[in-house]
Amino acid sequence: MIQSLKRLDRNIWIRFLGETITGVMMFMIAPFLVLYYSDKLDSYIQVGVIMATGPIMALIGSVVGGRLADLYGRKPIMMIAILGDALALVGFAFAETFWPLLLLNAMLGLTNSLFHPAASAMVAEVTEPEQMNEAFGLLRMGHNIGAALGPLLGSAVLFIDRQYIFYSAALVFVLYALVLGRYIRESLPETTEADTPSNRDVLRVFYNDKVFLVFIFAGVFISMGFSLIESMLPLFLRESMPSFTDRENPFAYMLALNGIMVVLFQFPIASKLGRKPFGNVMLAGATIFGVGMMLIAVMPRLLYSLGTPYLVLVSVLLAVYAFYTLGEMIMSPVQQTFIALIAPENMRGAYNGAASIQWLIGGVTAPIMASLFFDQRAGHIALILVGAASCVSGLIYWQLGRRVSAAEVKQKTA
Repeated sequence: MIQSLKRLDRNIWIRFLGETITGVMMFMIAPFLVLYYSDKLDSYIQVGVIMATGPIMALIGSVVGGRLADLYGRKPIMMIAILGDALALVGFAFAETFWPLLLLNAMLGLTNSLFHPAASAMVAEVTEPEQMNEAFGLLRMGHNIGAALGPLLGSAVLFIDRQYIFYSAALVFVLYALVLGRYIRESLPETTEADTPSNRDVLRVFYNDKVFLVFIFAGVFISMGFSLIESMLPLFLRESMPSFTDRENPFAYMLALNGIMVVLFQFPIASKLGRKPFGNVMLAGATIFGVGMMLIAVMPRLLYSLGTPYLVLVSVLLAVYAFYTLGEMIMSPVQQTFIALIAPENMRGAYNGAASIQWLIGGVTAPIMASLFFDQRAGHIALILVGAASCVSGLIYWQLGRRVSAAEVKQKTA
């Protein structure tokens, strides 16, 4: 594993450090933004409207950012995105009313999402195909270090004037942009004007790329699973164990376990799976992920009905959540690697941007669908259905992998 780490390009290591540090700062702020909005505004409807702008602008930013990265380079778009984040964070320190907060939240969603298609394309261009899983796994580990430490740090400094928190985060982002400008090397392949596709050509390629479209379709169910667990799990656990107080809700322990597992095991898992067939890996990951969701749906209600002691109940739920997290860790870097491998060299940014559509669809539909079941006190049914759909996605990925492998063999023998 040490040798694999040493072989990774300098760009990857700079990204890892930046992903970790900026992740800490962003997760220090993001979980508490809704509280910040509610302090500034009188209406929860206004807070909800502001929060809804983020995912919408993130989709626009991902698609536009991917296309711009193919036209003008990875490095300038990454720097613009990071500086845009910094500008938005400074703006939050001064915003007091609805419209400025709405515009700043939209700006943060837009600029933050501009970064990732360009950055993912850059990873593909500086990394050997057999090491892509390791590179994406390392970056995901950095992101999760930020996700684990950021909220804890945010809780610890809430008593400080929030303006200083915004200023500090903005300063870190500016420094990261300067490091990118100084030390990251541009990876966009040299192309002539004739090699650069028009916007119409890009849309035509997407429409005709059935492998990519099927990949997005299968990813919607996985995205729904992620969204359901992240947004609805605390409510589901409360529904399943009604006599437990919010303080006793095991969600916090489960979330901490997820972060710890990703930090400790994501890179070794990604490294082990780097040379395995895409379809087989995704079938295993999606199946574990889906079965894990179904166990999460069943076990709390069952253990609670049996009068299981609290410590035993929490221990069992942590074991189930660890199983679910294993599926998540298997799939995440492999999905990004697959996009990098199937995308045409001059459209890697656009492909990474377009792939985010699956996350928007899943992120919007899952909570709405689940709320219908929660109204009937049947939240576990929603988890079971989405878990089963995730297993179906595994079969789709498996067939997709076989189709791609067959096409590669045919191309080599032609």
